[in-house]
Order: sequence, then C-alpha cells, then structure tokens
Amino acid sequence: MPTEDEVVAPLSLQPRVYDCGESAVLVEFGVGYSKTVSLAILQISERLHGSHLEGYRESIPALSSLTICYDPLVLTKERLVAAIESACAIPLGAGAAARLWTIPCVYGGVSGPDLGDVARGAALSEGEAAALHASETYVVSMLGFLPGFAYLAELPERLRLPRRATPRARVPAGSIAIAADMTAVYPLDSPGGWHLIGWTPVPMWDMARRAEPLLRPGDSVRFRAVDAEEAEALRRRVAEGWLPAPEAPA
Repeated sequence: MPTEDEVVAPLSLQPRVYDCGESAVLVEFGVGYSKTVSLAILQISERLHGSHLEGYRESIPALSSLTICYDPLVLTKERLVAAIESACAIPLGAGAAARLWTIPCVYGGVSGPDLGDVARGAALSEGEAAALHASETYVVSMLGFLPGFAYLAELPERLRLPRRATPRARVPAGSIAIAADMTAVYPLDSPGGWHLIGWTPVPMWDMARRAEPLLRPGDSVRFRAVDAEEAEALRRRVAEGWLPAPEAPA
C-alpha cells in the first residue's frame, strides 16, 4: 500500500451497474486503471463486505470494475445498487495498510531470458534494468488469468513494453514477467506472452497446501535480487514447507 510520502488523494468513483446473470452485477467505473483506482475499488469491496447486507455474497475486484454476487431471493437489485452508491459516495483514499511481501528473484540468464531485450529497449544494462524493477513497491490490483496470478501495478515507465509478438507455449512456474505497466509471477506452467526477466522459488499457488493464493488484492510486493545459489537453497526450503512471511502493516 502507499507509504506516508505516497498519500493517495481522495477519489470519487461514479458506478455504472450492469446485470451479470441473475445473481450478480458488474460495476464499471470508466476511469481506466491505476494503482490509485485499484485501491479505491478494493475499499468499495471492503465497505460492502463490512456492511453485512443480507443477501450479499462476495465481490470480485478487477482493474477498473467490481463484480458483486448476491442472492436475488433475499436482496433486490435496487437495494444492492443503493448500497453500492452509498459505498462510493464516501471519498476514497489510500485505505488501510495491507500485507507487504518480499519475493526473492534471480534476474536474467536462463531464469529471465528476456531481460537483455528489455534492458536494450530501455537503454540500460541488464543489472540496471533488474535494479529498476526491484526498486518499486507494487500493489496487487487483481487476481486473474490463472489461479494465484496477481497483476502487480505499477511498473516503472522505462521498463514498459507491449506483450511479446509471439507468446511462448510454456512459461515455467515462478517466472517473473512484465508487460505494459504490470509485472507478475506465473503461478503455474502455462502459455504466456509477457517478457520473462527473472524467476522465484516462492510458489504463488500450491494445490497441495489447499490454501488460498499467496498474494491477494491490496497486498504490496517487493522483489529482492538473489543469485542462483541462494535461489536453489530457498527452493529446497520451499520443498520442506517454508514460505516467506509478510511484514505486518505499519
């Protein structure tokens, strides 16, 4: 979440509500997306969850929208829309502090085969590009695409590139990638069209744990550069059940 010197100015979002089947609505805000907008949408979601509105089930945040599931036999759409408008009426700011994760990353080489191209595009050395990526504190704007795939905003402008012209058929789990103004960690082996700049031994999603994804919307994430030897040691610890612990909110 923003630090004290990155205070988010109060934001007002005007909701537009659309039916999404018989038991959900899609709330669009039409303001594009940014770290500020994502945090505001999360606050609206938290306000609705905390309202204890009978018939409300859950809300699913996206980059510039919110999907809200409800029981239409208990809660009318009119009452739900009124609750949404009420949640949006209060000025939205930085919100409460959330968990901060530090994720180890091996940059470049076989772990990040696209780092050289990214660095050349930014007129930087590979080391400078890696350091720039690791200098930012990112916010989880949403989960999507794959279980545990967290979209992390906002990538430094100098590193921003469109997706690869030709996606890879297989991206290894743990790959750290960038595209447009986002960065992410692939939680599973999968196809992917983002630029691969590194790898982490920390699993974002593990069915064997039968637990929620490591990251959740609103969390903050930093990357810490490590060498291959430390990454291998951490991989062995992960195999024994170790996971990093988040820092407590300030």
